[in-house]
Amino acid sequence: MGQHMRVDLIDTAEGFAALREQWDAVYAADSFARYFLSHRFLSGWLPTLGTQWLVLAARGDRRKDPYQAFFPLRLGSVRRPDGHYVNEVFMAGNYSVDYTGMLTEPTVERSAVSAFAARLKQMHWWEINLDYVPAGDRRYHDLAAHFPRAVFGIETEERVNKRDGVNNLVCPWARLPNSWDSYLDQLSANTRQKLRRLLRAFEADPEMDIIFPSAESFDGDMERLSFLWASKWAARKGEARTRTLLKGSAALLRESFSIGDLFMPMLRRNGRMVVGLASFLDRQKKAAHFYMTGRDETYEGASPGLLLHAWSIRHLIDQGFVSYDFMRGDEPYKWLFAGEQLDLQCLRIATRSQKNLGERLDLRSLPVVVEGATALHRKGRVLQAATAYKQVLAIEPDNVNALYRYGQLLEDNGDYTGAGRLYRRLLTNHPGSKKAWLRLSNCLAHLGHLTAASDASRRGGVGASIH
Repeated sequence: MGQHMRVDLIDTAEGFAALREQWDAVYAADSFARYFLSHRFLSGWLPTLGTQWLVLAARGDRRKDPYQAFFPLRLGSVRRPDGHYVNEVFMAGNYSVDYTGMLTEPTVERSAVSAFAARLKQMHWWEINLDYVPAGDRRYHDLAAHFPRAVFGIETEERVNKRDGVNNLVCPWARLPNSWDSYLDQLSANTRQKLRRLLRAFEADPEMDIIFPSAESFDGDMERLSFLWASKWAARKGEARTRTLLKGSAALLRESFSIGDLFMPMLRRNGRMVVGLASFLDRQKKAAHFYMTGRDETYEGASPGLLLHAWSIRHLIDQGFVSYDFMRGDEPYKWLFAGEQLDLQCLRIATRSQKNLGERLDLRSLPVVVEGATALHRKGRVLQAATAYKQVLAIEPDNVNALYRYGQLLEDNGDYTGAGRLYRRLLTNHPGSKKAWLRLSNCLAHLGHLTAASDASRRGGVGASIH
């Protein structure tokens, strides 16, 4: 039997910042941990999720015990066709980064997983998405084992691109020795000769250079890299998705640049970018994670992408880095450099009822659900909007936006009694709401309560009597 652990829920920037020292210690001890689970990365990433994130933090029973495990999560809300909302739980980094998961010290692994499972069962969700976690890490199957099959379904999913057959659950990576020559010895003879030839040609060409972005040039460099990436992928991914992907990538890379974790060499010919690479540097674990590239497809020189990867690996070896990770996708060119692979997995834990545990919404999702209900309301989808508003009020009966907007919906559809009841509840806590008084006045007038309607109208700032 492992030790009993308590789980605290951290969901504020201040609370997360206070975890830094303990988080770094657990991160260093967890052999499966990658950069996107570091406190350094998450400090910039979590605030972009608004209020839809939380961290489960596990420690011993005593309050003074240090935290020994962390599980960063993101909350999602899904609307069913009838307007009913349910919640999903995602890994905090999904789906903008390649690696996700939990962190634990090895000595408390089983105890932490058991504690996380118990805490998750107390939350309100219909599905947990354990996407892009290491396949060789038993913690996720151990976690799933805590959810009985009579109540929960457990599924695995593949991530093979149907168009090109690329398996996005395979991550090639290169182990970096302490010298460039030793690294080359790991490669095939043909690749070794090709990389040496490319580097010699580059070093002999006065028209070519490799530079890094500065604070002044970063935005322009990022724009050029994005343009080159889009020139290859926009037709395949579509304009809208391309814009979304590039906006998210630019935000990630800008944050990484601001804290000194971005490695972005750019190969230029006569001052114009031919190809650029962007990688995240995990300085704690001495690992580089290649993220994106953009290449000028009109350039006719020999293999600029291979050249820049080779130059980057040589440079990083000189800086003491021990791995160069190509991350998700087993494209053939990656195997020219990589001799190792990390396999990932995607697991689903879902309630068989397809309803939230406890049949209620997670409190954090209420603002999202109110806005979703409002959008339905504006589109005239009255029944679906009413369903969502009622879900919110079942949990938070005094939610101002839900009371007012659901009242509007009922009023607009002739239910003056129901609408009036909602406006009165709103006014109990917010008696200064002139709009609510005027709405209530209108409902009372339609119900024939003219004196009460006139009084409500005056309180709403309108002096005329209602006849």
